[in-house]
Amino acid sequence: MLSTANAQSNVPTSTYVALPDFCPTPDAYDIAPDGSLTLSCPNFAEKNIPGAIVKITANKKVKLLTTLAGINNKGKGTPMGIAYGADGGLYVCANQGKNRGRILKLTFKNDVLVKTEVVAKGLQAPNGIRYYKGVLYVTQPKLDKLSTKGKNVGGLYRFLSTDREVLVQNDKSDTQLIFSVATQNPNRPFGLDGLALNSKGVLFVGDFGDAIIYKLTQDGNGAVTQHSVYVDLPDTVGADGIFFDANDNLYVAGLLSNQVVRVAADRTVKVLAKFDDNDGSNGQIDQPSDLIVYKGKLIISNFDLMTGPGIINTKHSKPYTLTQLDLP
Repeated sequence: MLSTANAQSNVPTSTYVALPDFCPTPDAYDIAPDGSLTLSCPNFAEKNIPGAIVKITANKKVKLLTTLAGINNKGKGTPMGIAYGADGGLYVCANQGKNRGRILKLTFKNDVLVKTEVVAKGLQAPNGIRYYKGVLYVTQPKLDKLSTKGKNVGGLYRFLSTDREVLVQNDKSDTQLIFSVATQNPNRPFGLDGLALNSKGVLFVGDFGDAIIYKLTQDGNGAVTQHSVYVDLPDTVGADGIFFDANDNLYVAGLLSNQVVRVAADRTVKVLAKFDDNDGSNGQIDQPSDLIVYKGKLIISNFDLMTGPGIINTKHSKPYTLTQLDLP
């Protein structure tokens, strides 16, 4: 049922699963080869809880697959975006501090981690990731070397899934950097974040601060030859994770505004749900960071961490939950 918190539209929501204490900050999704959901938990909210990769079975059982340590197994690893490759390996944005970010490939056998490989290293802040036909697309919301005072620049990187130990400089010398753009919103200098591919394999990337979703045109070598504004949402939304369904409807997680927005294939925009500040219980949406269409429902991560001016969320608290939204 629809939560009693303020909702802008009559789209039913409910709690999909209550998460255990080892996942206080849920973030990104992908669907595993066995059909279960995989969830990253960077766990920024609790310094003493390691970042984790979690399996959620079809019957909504939550299982810890692995925790993530930092470089050379020192410190805390914080997994953000995740994406499965064609061979079943899981690619992970390990965001572990400025210029210490890595793209990892984790290989599991019977839910046991058996191998960890480094695709790329030295990234400033890897965030979102998608796999498509042997290629990994990775966003970095901040590239300090390309930014100027008051104008944060974010970047989109392209790696091959076979790449290993690529050292990134986070500037124009990186041949893997295929697109960059400056965020115009001075109140939210945080750039390229969510990314998704539609049914035709066309790549879209979102600027968090400006809440603009860009459509990218690539040549045969993967270089971006053209970009256009696909949709320009209010910059108060905070466009985080994005995801296309099979009919090319695009769903946007509005992290700042506690919103879920749908951009239909004809580019009409509808707010499916909007909530006031809440604790994520009773099916409420509590600072959504990512979303995915799974078994005919939209499953939403309740990040429930960021606070401050322009952010509806006011504190981090239990319960730790994922929300389910019935698609109209």
